[in-house]
Amino acid sequence: MRSLVTSGHTPEFLAGLERTFDLKSRGCFAWWVSNRKAFILDRTGALDESGVPIPATRSELEEIERFSLGVVAAHGVIDTFVNAGTYISFSGVPRTEPKRTLAALDLIAPVLHTLFLRTKQADQSTVDLTALTDRQRELVDLALTGLSDKAIALRLAISDHTVGNHFRAIYAKLGISKRSQLIALLK
Repeated sequence: MRSLVTSGHTPEFLAGLERTFDLKSRGCFAWWVSNRKAFILDRTGALDESGVPIPATRSELEEIERFSLGVVAAHGVIDTFVNAGTYISFSGVPRTEPKRTLAALDLIAPVLHTLFLRTKQADQSTVDLTALTDRQRELVDLALTGLSDKAIALRLAISDHTVGNHFRAIYAKLGISKRSQLIALLK
């Protein structure tokens, strides 16, 4: 799923955004995916926190110019636990203190990521559990408390194998493939 939250950008800018990121056409984004560090980009190029140049593509530099974005600071979070990522960028940031700007991004990126995921979870809170049997819902409730398969099996007096079978059926009905996705979906 791709979601976009913006403030202050023109409709022309938003309409020009690609639906997906092609790493070959987005040098700065590709660098960020590999390094996961904040960077600054302006019409002359991109730099990391040490002032080392980052390969920016012509299209990235042209967007800065075409949409009068000024100096852009970008960072994000890739959260493998919930299989989600958040990439954030701010345009029009001051050019005077790049290290301070990037240090601020290091602090706020995880906070913005968490807040954004919470809003998405609120949007998705209408998970339909009626497709699950009573027993499957019972297992889901126990999983949400943090119990392992073995602990669930002991509590319900069933085998670990039976618990595993129940969870495979639950995952199939909900269109997911693992416990962490179940927890993220229902919290």
